[in-house]
Amino acid sequence: MSENYVQTVSSVNYNKGIFSLYFVGQNQQNMSNGVMAENDSELELKQVVHMPASGFMYMVSMVKNMLEDPRMAAEFEKLVAAGFLPTDPSQEASAESEIVKATPKKQTSRSKK
Repeated sequence: MSENYVQTVSSVNYNKGIFSLYFVGQNQQNMSNGVMAENDSELELKQVVHMPASGFMYMVSMVKNMLEDPRMAAEFEKLVAAGFLPTDPSQEASAESEIVKATPKKQTSRSKK
């Protein structure tokens, strides 16, 4: 088993019962030289995880339950107070759309019937 640190999920795709999650993060070589990514376009693909719909829905359910926990709400409030998370929901939506725009689209082949 290997563990990877990723910054965020750039996209989630669904095709024929399988969800694909595309995880992105900063370039490790640049980080080791003290150069941090200044915008989302400087993030690179780190890992792709494929899972069946049942596993994806179970994961969503677990995350939903975690977000509804009052202890997690307190943690988010601390992150907002420290400036790590935006307080304006439109800022968050804007940041998410920038990540999606910066991620190259996967080419898919279409089979002829």
